Amino acid sequence: MALENHIALWRTRRETLVWLVLAIIRTGTVSLWRLAGHIDTRAQTLSVHRRFERFFQHIRLDDGCTARLIVDIMGLSGTPWHLALDRTNWKFGRRHVNILMLGVVHGNVCIPLFWVLLGKAGNSNARERIDLMARLREVFPEQPLASLSGDREFIGERWMNWLHKQGIPFVLRLKENMFVCNEEHVPVKLSAHARHLKKRQSRILKGTWYLGRDPAKPATPVKIAMLRLKTGEMLIVAASGIRIKAALAIYRNRWSIETLFSCLKTRGLGLEDTHMTDPLKLATLLAVLALAFCLAYKAGLWAARLKPPRHKAHGRLQRSIFALGLNVLRKAMVKSSEPESGHLMAALLTSKIPRSPQIGWVL
Repeated sequence: MALENHIALWRTRRETLVWLVLAIIRTGTVSLWRLAGHIDTRAQTLSVHRRFERFFQHIRLDDGCTARLIVDIMGLSGTPWHLALDRTNWKFGRRHVNILMLGVVHGNVCIPLFWVLLGKAGNSNARERIDLMARLREVFPEQPLASLSGDREFIGERWMNWLHKQGIPFVLRLKENMFVCNEEHVPVKLSAHARHLKKRQSRILKGTWYLGRDPAKPATPVKIAMLRLKTGEMLIVAASGIRIKAALAIYRNRWSIETLFSCLKTRGLGLEDTHMTDPLKLATLLAVLALAFCLAYKAGLWAARLKPPRHKAHGRLQRSIFALGLNVLRKAMVKSSEPESGHLMAALLTSKIPRSPQIGWVL
């Protein structure tokens, strides 16, 4: 079984992990007390709740092992990865829960791989981002990377220079008031280059550019593309290591990580219901949620292969692949016996999307 091959836990701890994943899928919450009432066991709800508490108190799932398990489940190896980097945060009482996450773009969502609890409010710094990317390289040293995309908060000379030296292609959004220059132009704001663009018009600045007001100060060489959105707002990106004509399209896929956060929180698994504030416990909870998300999303891909979902008039799916898979798994848990549920989970934990009609009876 994939779980046993990647995550070394005692049988009872592994059973608790499976309980947590399946109960979160079934209930759409991470409240341990509410989850405990959905476990089919002879033990009292209070005992199950205490067992869950001990799991998060004593178990620290290795991030590398969890990432390898996710890659195996989703069959991500073998193709270059388009990575997305983003941050989500909320407050519980006076405590800030601030998560920096790195994932692989897959269709319209992002598959979570690595994350770090920042332990502070506000943006991450270059050291935290570099450590996250270095961890990715350590766990998957041979994995080719097609791109890394990030929003306006993920810019900075130290960070961009590290990516450039590591040979990691990137597409990062820039602020309009940033200064750029090259050998032929004195430093001017990016807004000056975009002032003549009309809505939905794009422009690629010719040549290599450098960010900053001081031309004598060393800076990372980048290509720059810009687009005026239909709202009138400017989308300006700096790219390195990729074709500049593809930069805007690659950056557009960055939105998939926002979709992931939505699935983990309000639209799916209820991450914000947690009362945990300890970074180590939260990191373990995120690993559990990542597994639950992958199983639901893969179930949706399986169901969509057997019965393609409907599209609305504007072309988007009537129900997302994740929502489809979540409903399928919930219905299967209600209607199937324990052996049938076991066969379904075993099929989802393989490295390929199953082709058997096994899941079709709950569509």
